[in-house]
Amino acid sequence: MRRSSVSRQTPQPERVFALLALACILPGLLAPKVAAKDSPGVSTQPAVEATTPEIGGKKLDKYDVTRIGQRDIGHGFNLYSLKREHELGQNLAASFDRMMKAVRDPVVNEYINRLAQKLIGNSDAVVPFTIKVVDSGEIPRAYGLPGGFLYVDSALIVSADDEAELATVMAHEIAHVAARHATRALSRKQMSRIVNSVAFMAGPIGAGVADAGGIAGPLSVKKFSRESEYEADLLGIEYAYAAGYDPQAMMDALEKLHAVEVRRSEELAKVPGYHTVSKIPFQKRIARSFADYPLTEDRIQRLEEEITTYLPNRGSYILDTDEFQEVKGRLLAARAPTLRHHPGDEENKGPVLRRAADADGLPDSAEGTQETQTSSRIASSRQRSVSNTLVTGASSRLR
Repeated sequence: MRRSSVSRQTPQPERVFALLALACILPGLLAPKVAAKDSPGVSTQPAVEATTPEIGGKKLDKYDVTRIGQRDIGHGFNLYSLKREHELGQNLAASFDRMMKAVRDPVVNEYINRLAQKLIGNSDAVVPFTIKVVDSGEIPRAYGLPGGFLYVDSALIVSADDEAELATVMAHEIAHVAARHATRALSRKQMSRIVNSVAFMAGPIGAGVADAGGIAGPLSVKKFSRESEYEADLLGIEYAYAAGYDPQAMMDALEKLHAVEVRRSEELAKVPGYHTVSKIPFQKRIARSFADYPLTEDRIQRLEEEITTYLPNRGSYILDTDEFQEVKGRLLAARAPTLRHHPGDEENKGPVLRRAADADGLPDSAEGTQETQTSSRIASSRQRSVSNTLVTGASSRLR
């Protein structure tokens, strides 16, 4: 009996081999590859670059801005088909529609839709987009959902200094959709869970693989998320550049975000024990390893290098338009408080006075002065006092 019990717990050779194979494949599936020239690309192509397209014997860079739309952006390990990704986006969009307040101004919606389509036409996106303007609060942001659903918050339009700044932020979200970052991250999470589930069925060896995967899997997904943000920055400025906008506007938007983060850090510094935590060895490096997003200062530094590397100089760029300022003004006017007037306030600008009745019970004439009205009230009071005295005297005599 004991032998049979032991034999059931001992993993079979085929199962051990499968686990070891998964352990070898998992890092390749989960860890994003860095593109040529240390760019923030995410690729699952093998190290051999024989598949890199060539023209005239010269290899083409994945982020060559002259080849937008022909660069296979978004290809890589992904468990989601485009159809399934669109269905996922539809479900998320339905939830967004229930939570968000839509902006109904047709002028604003038409302008944002036209601007977004201009950027999409100069992107690597292969899916049609649905664009909506929402009002969710005071935080300026945009949301790019998988499958081609783009939400632009009115706070982002109001906070932008010019059209180029708005365009680059929208292009960043379009880049997330074009590169399919959301479903590729979900695929890595699901693969990590699959490996852990299979490993726990294989006894001690499987438990060791599961422990390693339980640590490496989430960290690899977080690293992929950070690299995806870097890639969306680069693709975003390329899409904005291809549409004619100044890519430096993205730097302005990130500088604003960095200023907000600095203010938050100053507030956190006032919390007791904050300085103790900051003295931990390699604290910043550990924090960056476990972070889902890269530090904004790192994004700014990386973009400065990429702009000079990937974008040829131009003589002129679109920075702002009168139409953007008009749309921004409409949104600001809609946010201004509204003073409500009672009917007839247009004729009577001053306060409404209620006049007392005279001795006959009739209201004073509109032409009477304030002094005449006061005299009438005094006379009425005296007359009522005399009447009361006569009534009291008559009562006493009746007694």
